[in-house]
Parts: sequence; C-alpha cells; structure tokens
Amino acid sequence: MILHADGNSFYASCEQIFRPDLRGKPVAVLSNNDGIIIALNKEAKASGIKRGDPFFQVQNICKMHNITVFSSNYTLYADISRRITSIYMEYAPDIEEYSIDESFLFFNKCNFSISDWYDIGYELKRRIYKEVGMPICVGAAPTKTLAKLYNKKAKEHDGVFVYEQSKIDELLAQTECSAIWGIGPARAKTLQYHGIKNALELKSMPLCDAKKLLTIQGFATVQELNGISCIDKVTREKKEIITSSRQFSKKIYDMKTIECALVQYTELAVERLRSQKCECGAVSIYISTCNYYSKNPDERYSNSANIELKRMTNYTPDIVTAAKKALPLIFRQGYGYKTIMVNLMKLMPEAFQGDLWIDPYEDEKKRRLMKSLDNISKIYGRNSLTLAKGIEKTYWEMKRDFLSPCWTTRYKDFPKIH
Repeated sequence: MILHADGNSFYASCEQIFRPDLRGKPVAVLSNNDGIIIALNKEAKASGIKRGDPFFQVQNICKMHNITVFSSNYTLYADISRRITSIYMEYAPDIEEYSIDESFLFFNKCNFSISDWYDIGYELKRRIYKEVGMPICVGAAPTKTLAKLYNKKAKEHDGVFVYEQSKIDELLAQTECSAIWGIGPARAKTLQYHGIKNALELKSMPLCDAKKLLTIQGFATVQELNGISCIDKVTREKKEIITSSRQFSKKIYDMKTIECALVQYTELAVERLRSQKCECGAVSIYISTCNYYSKNPDERYSNSANIELKRMTNYTPDIVTAAKKALPLIFRQGYGYKTIMVNLMKLMPEAFQGDLWIDPYEDEKKRRLMKSLDNISKIYGRNSLTLAKGIEKTYWEMKRDFLSPCWTTRYKDFPKIH
C-alpha cells in the first residue's frame, strides 16, 4: 500500500501556525516581488480570487474581504516541510518527498487491514497537527495514481480515505478523467473526443489504445488505475546545469548594484553545487531589461557571457571572481535591468585534482573552509556567513512588503512567551 500525504493549503497554513489569530480566516500568499497569488486557503477562495491572479488586480478584493496577505517565506515553508517529513519517517520504511508539501509513503510489505490503514492515516493527521500545526489529508491505495486520487477524495472523508477494491469502480465512475494524476486538460479533451468520459472508462481502456492516444505515460496510468503499480519512486538526479536567477523589484541602472546581486546569486548556486557533491568548469551570467513588449527597441537589451575556470572547483570565492569578470563584458550603460541569471556548467563529481603548480594543502584548506561554511548555514540559516559584496545595502532586493518572520530558523524571530 502507498500513502499519499499532503499539507492542506500548505503555504497559507504555514503562515497560520504562529498566527493563531488567523485560524479560520482568509489567508493568501504572493510570489516573488509580491507579483501574483500563488496560494490561498479555502476561506480566501470563497472571496472569488484564485491562484495566478496578479495581486495589483485583486488588492481591493483582498481588503474588502479582510484577506491577510503574506509575501512568500520559503525559509519558513522548507523548515515546516522538514519537520513533517521527520514524522513520516517514523512510520514508513521508504519515502518519496514529491514536493515541499506532499510525500508518498511506501508500505510495500505490510499486510494491514483497511481499518489499520485508517488508524495510521488518522494517527499521522493527529500527530502532524499537534506537533507541527499543519492540517493534512491522507490517501491510501496500492498505486501512486490511486493514492493521489484518494488523497483528493480524503477532503470529503474527514481527511483520510483508504482504497477498498469492492468500491473502486463506483468511485472511478464518478470521477472525471481530468482529476486523474497525469491526465491534463489536453489529454482529457482527447479522451472525451474518443468517448471516454470518466475514470472508470479510462481504467477499462485497452492498453494498446492508451499507449496510442496518451503515450507511454497514459499506458502507465491505465495500469495504475487497475491496481498495477508501475510508476516508480522518483529519485532526484544530479543536475547538469545549476541555475540561480531573480527578477529585481525595480529597474537597476548601475553595475555596482547588479554586481552585489550577482555575488549573492552565485553564492547560492555554488551552495547547490556542493550539496550534490559536484564541481563546475565554467560559469555563465545573463542580464536582461525584460522589456520584451516595449515598442521602443532602444529600451530592450539582454546579453550573456561565459567564463572558463582554470580548473574544476566548488570553492565559492573562485567562482564568484569568475562571475564578476563576466559582468563588465556584457553590461551596457543607460539600460534599466530587471533580471540576472547565473549558470554553473560543465559539472563533474567532486574529486581530488593534483596540480604541479598548486600546493595540495591549499586545496584541502579550501575544502575544509567550504564544509565549515555549509555546516554553519545548516545551523544558522543561509547568509549567516557570506562574502561582503553580497550584503552591501542596495535597492535590488526582492519586494517583500508582507513578509512574515522566520519563526523557526532565525533567533531574533523566535516567538516570545510573556
């Protein structure tokens, strides 16, 4: 059996954990630079706003319905996710963290009864709400596709819903194809055209037709609806290119300010590089005005530059120095820049590199320094130690007018009990 556990309105619920005054009240969360609505709870949905709405267009509606708005606080959300996963690991022999708010829990060799699965689901639900403050739903079924469906239906069954073979066809007959994991709007339209109107008819579809109409993914979906597990656990592969990018909250005209942003985003990219135990051989940077729709071509400009490193490395100062060398090659005065991107390329697993002209002890010192830096970041949070250029006070930083405190990861933000 596979359990699919999912945090309800995850981002909004994270914001409510340390704000008990907001429980049961409408909450919405915004994207980077407070641009669009990316999450909202059921109370906020009742006002008519939805995910993807530009905030400036619905700002008055939010005020009218007393919707509390937050800037995205990914540091908080990641920590809450980590705490929830630590509880999942006490129950399941194997776990797949599918996203920040949902996980698959695999119980492949556990022959429990239906009532046992309900007990596990309710126990998870109770513990996570008590110990973390996050409401969740749990769906249990023999395949990942069915577990996702049962999780959706759990919202109608007190938060937990378990597969019963005698009732599956009745449930699928009442389910639209578009509600099935892996069947998007385009595929649902294709199925409708061929007379397949619900998930039960999709389940009964000949496998040869499923592969022809829906490719190999649809072939797997039909098998999963029939209780045959064929979508394996996803393991995170190492990336071939590591990217760190951001759009500024306002246009930037001077190179010094862009360089401050470049240093910070390069540091972030190199941290990711070390987390997958790799080194890179080249760094590329890209800047753009983002005036794609401007009628005046003189306002539009974008360019990129690559710098080859002398040797493979994951040492932050060396890679930042290379990135800073690339910036003057593409920066042009007079333009208002909105976007910067850093790409680390030519990635290889980290390994000792002997060099006739470099003292091996110098390499070892760099490795130890970076290991210490990463350990400090894990304990005290990102940017607790950073290059000085990356923390100069400028005005390029993201717009986050509604940012909540980092309640669990920043000492000065810890809740105080009086």
